[in-house]
Amino acid sequence: MNGAFQVFFEGWIFIVLALCAVGVIALLVGALWMYQDAQRRRMDATLWLIFLIIATLLGTVVGFVIVVVLYLIIRESHPIGGGMTPGYAGYVPGYAPAQAPPVPAACPVCGRPMMWYPQYQRWYCPTCGQYR
Repeated sequence: MNGAFQVFFEGWIFIVLALCAVGVIALLVGALWMYQDAQRRRMDATLWLIFLIIATLLGTVVGFVIVVVLYLIIRESHPIGGGMTPGYAGYVPGYAPAQAPPVPAACPVCGRPMMWYPQYQRWYCPTCGQYR
């Protein structure tokens, strides 16, 4: 009887340790993702990371899930990479931000000043009548 109890008990220890390992891996992956995502969105990544770790230690899986759901709701909605959103001044839907024209150039053939045409992204020499 003692041998059967030992085998049963050892099986449960393995399951408990495996669940702990899965929990630690989930915490690490979730914390890494949240930290990097918060940094890309210019949020306080360290604060969110500390909040996630404390909630997970105090509330186990439930705390972890609550913090991740709160983060997904609260996180700032601007796109990754710093693009402009409708809330920023100068935003025109469907258009890229205006680029400053390059430094005025002289025509390589006649040496006279050329004109920049942004719709073609090219210089035009009115004297030669050609795009350069």
